[in-house]
Amino acid sequence: MDDRFNTEEAANYDDAIRRRIPLYREIQTLMASLLPFPKKEYLRVLDLGCGTGETSVSLLKEYPLARVTGIDSSPDMLDVARKKVKHTTWRVDFLCQDIRAFNLEGEFDVIVSGFSLHFLSPDEKEEILRKCLALLKDGGMFMDSEAVLLPSEKVYNMYMEKWKDFMRSNGFSDEEIGSHILKFLKDVKPMTVDNQLGLMRKAGFRDVECYFKYLNWAVFGGYK
Repeated sequence: MDDRFNTEEAANYDDAIRRRIPLYREIQTLMASLLPFPKKEYLRVLDLGCGTGETSVSLLKEYPLARVTGIDSSPDMLDVARKKVKHTTWRVDFLCQDIRAFNLEGEFDVIVSGFSLHFLSPDEKEEILRKCLALLKDGGMFMDSEAVLLPSEKVYNMYMEKWKDFMRSNGFSDEEIGSHILKFLKDVKPMTVDNQLGLMRKAGFRDVECYFKYLNWAVFGGYK
């Protein structure tokens, strides 16, 4: 993926995304809490499109013996992530790689992705899902949070208005909101919940589920 963030944008990213995505913090906590492993397990975790490391940090807090490998294409975002984990660097490796062409060896207990895969086309996403399945240990879990498309235009438009209201309540001007939504519509390629679950099944995941959905945001999971 292209490096979408310069140094200033990366430094302000955490504040901006919390003011743009409803229940952002709660989604991070939910993804970590849904993992079906004992808290003292020595988990090996892959965080795809880790950005500033928010999902990685949530997992490290939930699982104190876990080791995380985070991959992102933005050096500036990774610099922010490294500062968050400077006291636990032995538990984290952040690598600058394009998630569409990442190269890793070994197996993982958990693979997560927070608000990254929705930038990919369905074909690109299916390819990454198959790659993730191959990297998971038997019984391992994949979790993904992303924007979703609504099958009803009427409901979709209503959700978009609710989303605008949320951003407005967090101090964004109408001009800023309009600019952000135009960028969102240009860059993001959301799927419906049913299509996302179907793509995960097609890639080979079992027991797939949409664990959470609020407006046009959702959390998905599946097992190997």
